[in-house]
Amino acid sequence: MANINQFKNKLQGGVRPNLFQVDINFPSASFDYGSNTTTATDLSQAGRFLCRSAQIPAANQGLIEVPFRGRFLKIPGDRTFEPWTATFYNTSDFDLRAAFEQWINIGNKTDEALGTFNFGSDSAFGAYFQDITIRQLDKNPESTGTTSADSGVNRVLREYKLVGAWPTSVGAISLAYDSNDQIEEFDVEFQYQYLDAGEKAFATGKGEFTTLRNVGSSQNVN
Repeated sequence: MANINQFKNKLQGGVRPNLFQVDINFPSASFDYGSNTTTATDLSQAGRFLCRSAQIPAANQGLIEVPFRGRFLKIPGDRTFEPWTATFYNTSDFDLRAAFEQWINIGNKTDEALGTFNFGSDSAFGAYFQDITIRQLDKNPESTGTTSADSGVNRVLREYKLVGAWPTSVGAISLAYDSNDQIEEFDVEFQYQYLDAGEKAFATGKGEFTTLRNVGSSQNVN
């Protein structure tokens, strides 16, 4: 019968849900953020620190049921990608929230069914869709990256990239006289084109994204 020591060896300390990092790429400075003069780089840095909670995205695959003499053969169908939501702290300059609001406004303005940017070219249209990376970090203090740029940064256990993401909803912020000892926060919901799950082994603590391999290859995806 298994004992607690065997369980401890398998658990390996577990993974902590509060050790994560979210990197959001915002549309470049060529997009008009209105009165918000913060650069796309500054916004990405703010998003990394102010993201209070997020999720490792789900992996879903559709199902095709083929009937045969009273039974059903179940075979893989199309991949589906559910909306992804993150929660952010609000700051007194409202820069991050304003950027998400304007990102939505770029696609379709509030007062008429027009965008605020010329999507006539492929480069402009493609710039609207940006990647979001979610990284699960290691709790081990000795697992920092091996390069100087990674000094003092927890090693990345696994990372996920939402490719071609864009916000579809910037959530409301509740206001009330009796909301004491609190910091405002808001949700942002994103849609994305597809999910790219990172490989398991990260030699330098950064990791590379998964590439599909031929069936029967000697290399394993995990």
